[in-house]
Amino acid sequence: MSDSRLLEHMWPWIEEQFGFALRDAATDTPIVAALPEDAQHPLIAVRAGGLVAVAARQEWVEGVRQIVEDLHADLLFSIVGAYELSRVTLPDDVTVWGPIPGYVADGTTWISADDDRPVRLTQEQVGEIDWSLFWHSGGPKSLAHFGIYEDGRLIALSSLSDHGHNIWEIGVDVAPDLKARGLGTAVVGAAGDFALTEGAVLYASAALWNVPSGRSLRRMGMRYTYSAMLGRPGPFLVPPQPIGEPLPGTPLYDYYPRWAMNKGIREQPSS
Repeated sequence: MSDSRLLEHMWPWIEEQFGFALRDAATDTPIVAALPEDAQHPLIAVRAGGLVAVAARQEWVEGVRQIVEDLHADLLFSIVGAYELSRVTLPDDVTVWGPIPGYVADGTTWISADDDRPVRLTQEQVGEIDWSLFWHSGGPKSLAHFGIYEDGRLIALSSLSDHGHNIWEIGVDVAPDLKARGLGTAVVGAAGDFALTEGAVLYASAALWNVPSGRSLRRMGMRYTYSAMLGRPGPFLVPPQPIGEPLPGTPLYDYYPRWAMNKGIREQPSS
């Protein structure tokens, strides 16, 4: 199955977030439109199948349009776009985050991890989860949770969240001191196997700087299908440096000396 066919699974959910039928409005130039008042996000941008669209609060539309007209799509869907769009939204305490790569799989692309370590968690076990540690995993109201325990300690967790339109998102976290043991792949595999038996389409995101997570998703048959930018309330957050390495044991060096790095970056305020 091609990526364009996987994208067909996603259009209903994408269009729901925009509040109108994007494909009916498709043109060769980027679409800039106002969001409905009850929109889930204050700003959303999508680059998918040759289409580029940005929808925002009505009062931001003109400012957003000027930025979209000035930036090539490659720049708009990059840290450059996050910075420039946030120039419009930050006066209203909204920041733009992205780009967010969307990975999708169905039964024709999925490759099972075939790992017997994960177990499906009971409600009692879900109630014991430290969500400050497993914060990528969807939260206690997710459809199902799959974890790996070691000496009674939960060390890896994957959860499934229902976005409607038969789309289930996989979230995953591994205890920070136990990376590079295949734990994330194992729990994602268990969650994906379960979702597919229920007839769902799988969705996951892995930030561009998170090289190991993106590799893991692609190995399991999840294919990059579209890219998004999202507005969300709160301070401007700067992505971290890339994690992972090109080849095992590859030395990594900062291209710039430490004195040349952005000294204005602060620790994220505690919630």
